[in-house]
This record gives sequence, structure tokens and C-alpha cells, in this order.
Amino acid sequence: MRTYYLSAFLGLTGSIAIVAPLPVKAATFDFDQLQYISSRPIDSAYRLDLLGTPSENQGYLGFFNANPDAPDAGHADISLNASGNGAPYYTTGRQASPQLPPNGATRTASAIAIAGFPSLSSYVTNNAINLSDLGFGFGQKSDVYDGLRLRNPTTTWNLGEDKLGQDWFASKTSKIEERIYKANPDDVELFLSYGANKIVDLGYSNIYSVLDYGATTQVIDDIDVGYTDPTQATKVAGLDPFADGLANAFLQDVAAEGGGVQVFIEDNQVDDSNVVFDNNGFNIFNLRFIGSLRAVPIAAVPEPSHVLGLLMFGSLIAVSRRKKHKSRVG
Repeated sequence: MRTYYLSAFLGLTGSIAIVAPLPVKAATFDFDQLQYISSRPIDSAYRLDLLGTPSENQGYLGFFNANPDAPDAGHADISLNASGNGAPYYTTGRQASPQLPPNGATRTASAIAIAGFPSLSSYVTNNAINLSDLGFGFGQKSDVYDGLRLRNPTTTWNLGEDKLGQDWFASKTSKIEERIYKANPDDVELFLSYGANKIVDLGYSNIYSVLDYGATTQVIDDIDVGYTDPTQATKVAGLDPFADGLANAFLQDVAAEGGGVQVFIEDNQVDDSNVVFDNNGFNIFNLRFIGSLRAVPIAAVPEPSHVLGLLMFGSLIAVSRRKKHKSRVG
């Protein structure tokens, strides 16, 4: 039976509690509550639904330096009704985990359903493709894509200087926390795969994490949301004819909906998350990934506009509990 619960996707709360199994409940985040992140998820009829669980050697993880005094140890969560257990500094997909020995994972999540995407749906049906053979992944790149020569895990998406009012936003009077995970675009990747092989490069985006800590300090009423900006998808070079046709079908549908791809997650259910303490110098939370890839207009990418909010916020709230050194982020 599952022992640990950690709020899902890119919220990365670090909140661990022993809980009993719960009935499924509906939860929807109200994006009008956001004050600092200007980007928003975009509705789409073209959706590739995804699921990745630790028990299937998929999912994603949040991790941080096991030394609590290290600059990449993450920050304390201060929001109203927060657990107080802190926020991991890094995030990456299961296939790019820093855990040793390597876990052999090749992806973050597998496709479980298609809505819209007529060209992709036809190609999948006509070629008797198992939908679960389509996968999604994110994390630091490998110089040779064999799952063995990954770049340093600290090059993945992270909280930068981890400064309150710059990299994350919260207050003791609000139950909402907003986080912006960034990386050097040359060091990381978002991708669509077939089997263990990448077929579409999904480009780069910041990862926006939003947490609603609910009416109580218990994690059972939390809502966790994560999403990217719309990105430009491109076909990976050198594909065999079959994979090339599959990539083309996906890209044709994306082009029909405006040329952009957006990752979106909203999750509030208990799952089979687990915790690995002090492995390869990190504390690691292995988490379920549940969400979708959406085909959306690329023109819908909002201009970064949280600077004004940052200035207003800075006049009201002190910065984080300790000064962070400059990290390698884009």
C-alpha cells in the first residue's frame, strides 16, 4: 500500500504525509487567482493524454541537495495552509533521474488517449500502433541518447537563485504559491517518443508551477497545476520511414491548430509516489505524471510580464530566508 503522498506534477511541494486512500474528487484551479505568472494554459480540442507512474518506471521527480545548507536545497513553503516541508529545487523526468544506479527509464509518461489529432489518430489506427508506445519526456539532455550518458542533473529545470519575489511568489496571507522553473535551453529537452526513440523535439519553455494549499493544512485538499508556454515542435532528424510518418502526422495536426504544443497538468489525487533520501547527494521524490500535450496556437505565447508584479511584490514582502548563489539557468 502506498505510504507517501507528494502533491503532483510541477508543484513539487515536498509535502509528505501518511494518508488513507481517498475517493476521487473533482478539482479545478481558478487561474484568476494568479498574481505574478502571466502565462496561462490554453484550451484545445486536440489533446494527447499522458500518464506515467513510478510503479511503471515512469513519472517525474523533484529533487534537491541533501545538504540543507546548500544553495540548491530548496526553499520553505510559507503560504497559508502550507505543510512547511519545503519545495524541491530541481525537476526532471524519470528517464533523467540522478538516482544511482540508473533506473533504465526511457520516458516520463505514456499516451493513454487521443482527442482530436485526426492525422495522428488515423496513422495510429492504420498501422496498428499501441497507443502506449507513444511517450513524452522532459529533463536534461543526454549527449548520446542511450539513457547512460546524461548531462549533470543540476543542468535541468530549477529555481535559479530561489528568491522570493523573483523565482517564486507567496505570502503568509494567501494559500497560493507560484513557482517558475527555468534552465539553459541548450541543456534540456521536451520530446515526443515512439518506443525508446525520440521522434519530435518540443522545444523549450519555462515550467510554471502553481499550488493551491486548500482550506486546511492537510494535503488532501491541495490542487497542483503545472504547464509550459506553447512551444514550436520540430521533427527529429534521421528517422526511419515508419517513425518519420508518425512524426509527420503529429506535426500536421499541430500545424492545423496553430503550430504550438503546450504541456498541461492538473492533479490532486493520491498516487504511488515514493521518496529516496540522500541518493547521489540528493533527496529525490519520485512522482506520478498525469496530464496532456495540447495542440495550441503558437501566437498565444504571452510576453513575460511578471516584472511589474515582482516590483510590487518586492515592496510588500522580504526576500527568501537566505541568499542564493547564481545558478546555471537560461
